[in-house]
Amino acid sequence: MIENGLTVKVYLDVIFVVNFIMDFIILGATGKLANLPLKLSRLILGAVIGAVYSIAVFFPEWSFFSTFLGKSLCAMIMVLLAYRPQGIAKFIRSFLYLYLISFAMGGAVLAMAYFLNSSPGFLQVWNGVGIFYGIHYSWLIIALAVALFLGYGGFHFFRKGWLQQELLNTLTIYFHDDKVILPALLDTGNQLTDPFTKKPVIVVERAALEKLFPEEFLQKVKEDNLEISELLGSLDKSWARSIRLIPYNSVGKSNGLMVGFRPDIVMIKNKKKEIITSEVFLGLVNRPLSREGRYRALLHPQILEEH
Repeated sequence: MIENGLTVKVYLDVIFVVNFIMDFIILGATGKLANLPLKLSRLILGAVIGAVYSIAVFFPEWSFFSTFLGKSLCAMIMVLLAYRPQGIAKFIRSFLYLYLISFAMGGAVLAMAYFLNSSPGFLQVWNGVGIFYGIHYSWLIIALAVALFLGYGGFHFFRKGWLQQELLNTLTIYFHDDKVILPALLDTGNQLTDPFTKKPVIVVERAALEKLFPEEFLQKVKEDNLEISELLGSLDKSWARSIRLIPYNSVGKSNGLMVGFRPDIVMIKNKKKEIITSEVFLGLVNRPLSREGRYRALLHPQILEEH
């Protein structure tokens, strides 16, 4: 292949294998980032299409594949074959993630080569194809590491960060003449209900409600083997009808009892709606619910579904 006096030997078998590996990793990382089901046979099929495309662009008579439309069409086919996404929104998201990871990989290789590679090298663009000289194949390991980080690390970041942000609500608890405002996370795994009234339970950190209760009551809540008589004995009669012991099971502990009480009113506010209800119980736990302190209560999904 000759371009502007430059002669470059192109080994199509090497190009095919390298691009197949890269496309396979990119597709896997894209699927993970987009939270799509991954199937080995479909990832292989999508990677083969990408590898074939990488060879096709070297032929001048197939110049269409070097255009923006040709590149986009190939990426769309790879996404459709690899995931078969249901719905236009998932398809567009997967398509954009594919390019995001591809650009990040290419940028990482160029940046690391620029800063760490002291040997001479250059980048030549021919027929829409980038040709690297003086950059060893070992640099591709960096590209693979970037793809894996974005795919798997990015998935957990979005799941823990962005997704949690979408599920966060502002919870306001009114009890007697006081109120407490705290962040609450919608937790689909929270299926706790009061065994007598079947009302949903919002799990709340005990420390977040110190403003509402007498100190003696809070000290009793800290005890493991709690008796309802001892608990009620720390309160006056006006509080007694609001207190419950709610059974629960968790990892490492079965047949546990959680102190619960019924507030006067709770108000739940998020980006879409505001809910005001008294048909709930609050369950008190003696530990932080979020290590980062991003939320201090876990909402029962039934509350948002019924309003």
